[in-house]
Amino acid sequence: MITETAANNPLAFLQPKPDEKAREKGKDEMGQSDFIELMIAQMKNQDPTKPLDPNEFMSQLAQFSTVNGIQELQKTVESLVEMMATDQSIKAAGLVGHEVMAEGGVAQLVSGGTISGQVELDGSATDVTLKIYGENGALVRTIPLGVQGEGKVPFKWDGFAEDGSVAPPGNYRLVAEVERNGETQQATLKLRTRVESVSLSPYGGDLTLNLANGSSVPLASIQEIL
Repeated sequence: MITETAANNPLAFLQPKPDEKAREKGKDEMGQSDFIELMIAQMKNQDPTKPLDPNEFMSQLAQFSTVNGIQELQKTVESLVEMMATDQSIKAAGLVGHEVMAEGGVAQLVSGGTISGQVELDGSATDVTLKIYGENGALVRTIPLGVQGEGKVPFKWDGFAEDGSVAPPGNYRLVAEVERNGETQQATLKLRTRVESVSLSPYGGDLTLNLANGSSVPLASIQEIL
């Protein structure tokens, strides 16, 4: 005979006993077919004097279906996220060897090459000056950009020093000085640089682009691919 607790709660017999919980760890969740099979067995062996409450039965079945549906949805979302991450990684790998416009202040000058980029102005300026410093901290070249309005101000350094000599290959630090109302401030620079490699974090998150100038930037920060 089935006890009163089992008759009132169709799922009572599914609750694991204390000594069974340890054995169930690591096993998969009960599937929908298993649930239905057990429910049919419960109905066949119910107490004739205390039949299952139809409303209780439907309520328990609805709860199981909801939980099962949420689990399936979660699996689908996890698969979709994994696919998107893989797709993003493939696209990021395709950037290797290409040039991007990345925020920073250090650029690499190769033999016979140039350095270009843009100054980001959040307002008009009475004067904009680009200063280029060598690895030893010495000022190599000053490029006047004059009066500028709000927006992007492109620039290009031909690789020649102030005295007309050719600057040696290497990394150079660039600073954009902006004059407003008699005050001098520094503006944000975006430099044109080549992508050398892509790094994937083992803990997820954004991909990282490793640039030719030795810096690394998140993929999400790149707004322009050249």
